[in-house]
Amino acid sequence: MSVKRFLLAFLAVMIAASCAGAKLYVTEPLLVPQSPYAGMTFYVYRPYNMPKDWYVTLDGYPVRKNKDGTWVYGTMEGPNLVATNYVVGSVVPSMAGLTKYISDIQVSEMRTIPESEMIQVQQKSYTRSQMAQGQTHSTYIPSWAFSPAFMGIGNWKGTVDRIGVLRDPAVPVAWKGQHPKVVYVWTGSSWYQVQKKESQTPLQALRHDYAVIKRLVRQSGFKWYQQDMPILAEQAKKWGYYWLGEVSITK
Repeated sequence: MSVKRFLLAFLAVMIAASCAGAKLYVTEPLLVPQSPYAGMTFYVYRPYNMPKDWYVTLDGYPVRKNKDGTWVYGTMEGPNLVATNYVVGSVVPSMAGLTKYISDIQVSEMRTIPESEMIQVQQKSYTRSQMAQGQTHSTYIPSWAFSPAFMGIGNWKGTVDRIGVLRDPAVPVAWKGQHPKVVYVWTGSSWYQVQKKESQTPLQALRHDYAVIKRLVRQSGFKWYQQDMPILAEQAKKWGYYWLGEVSITK
């Protein structure tokens, strides 16, 4: 089934469910861009009972735009829906401990479309930035967690509000907002500062300094492991930073 046919079927099922007495009204799904990831898009829609500015992904998770236009997941705190620091596309929501806004019971009552087809449309959001599969061993603590130089970035709220991991070389990167003055790259021993031109995006600035970044990481011998990903994601949450997951600067 094509994406277009799937969306039409999805909308028809939702409206039919509403007419049949289900407590859900769905507007037509919208295709929205995710600004931190070049070329990434995903679908959202609005049930009748969503708070203002909140939407739901096709797999049932609440999302909204933050103040700089980045889509983030939400979570329930008591009766209130509040934004998290998990950027849409940075995590597989079920693995990050997020819960669906629309319960599995509601979805199963309304949906006749196979689960595999709904997930197929949504899962492209995660292909650039999936968290490590499996469970992190309880005794594993990465070397960077012991480094005052690395952990100090948690206090740099004047110039940092988000953190992720460059795909290649695999090293943490951080910056603030959509138009930062500087982008930080962990080289294994210190945070290298990429000075961004006003006309550049953070990804363009990283691409411009790519050769220098690779050389510094190679010299330090730093290694990033799959187990590090969920640990840094949790640390970002403690710092109050948005988690970007894997960041690719491939053209």
